[in-house]
Amino acid sequence: MIAHRSAFFLFALAFSLGDLHAAPLVILIDPGHGGNSVAGSLKERSNSSPNNATTPGGLKEKDLTLEFSLILREEILKEATKQGRTLGVMLTRETDVNLDFITRAKSCNRPDTSCVVSIHFNATDGAKASGSLAVIAAKDRNQDYEIDKTFALGLVTACSKGVRDYLPNSKDMGTIHDSHLHGGIGSNFFFQLQRQPHLKSKPKCFLEIEFIDNAAVEKALLEGDRAGKFRTIAASIAGYLVSATEEEARRKE
Repeated sequence: MIAHRSAFFLFALAFSLGDLHAAPLVILIDPGHGGNSVAGSLKERSNSSPNNATTPGGLKEKDLTLEFSLILREEILKEATKQGRTLGVMLTRETDVNLDFITRAKSCNRPDTSCVVSIHFNATDGAKASGSLAVIAAKDRNQDYEIDKTFALGLVTACSKGVRDYLPNSKDMGTIHDSHLHGGIGSNFFFQLQRQPHLKSKPKCFLEIEFIDNAAVEKALLEGDRAGKFRTIAASIAGYLVSATEEEARRKE
């Protein structure tokens, strides 16, 4: 319900930017995690955890993904205006709720979807890693592997560029596949996305902005003017997303 109300407002804004007769492509942003309990089930491969990563100071990934995604939506629409483009943007959630992956995937399953980006913040056992990383479904179970890989590589490079404004030593870690998840069967979100008919040949990936269990990352990115820092990173990502969506629109002409 919330997502549909938001979509109406965003489409109204997007249409005012260009040709009123053009049906805009839609960028789907999924703020990872949310809420306080697991949603879905392992049996259905729909289970979404409420939170994975936490900073040394106690900030939770689920809150940061939503905060970042809301800013990213603004920056995408701003970039679309700048380029004279007509685009829609939807978020799978806009509040602190955890939606199972069937629900998230179905909300992405639109004929006008351009791409799906699930926003996350990373963590490791050593708590010393620093870098931006994209994750895509493994080649042996992903008919869109090359599409996803090309898209994800461009996306993580754009993200890393923004992050390095505040963390000069942060790495562009490129793209990995999801075989490290769930004992080798991969991401349950990707599993559900691949079952949606309108998402065939549409790029899909996870974007891990940075490793927030690293104290240096927390200090550089999350302390002080966090919204301003997120906006810089989001603006870099938005530039890439709007350009990538424009290329898709041209292919359809």
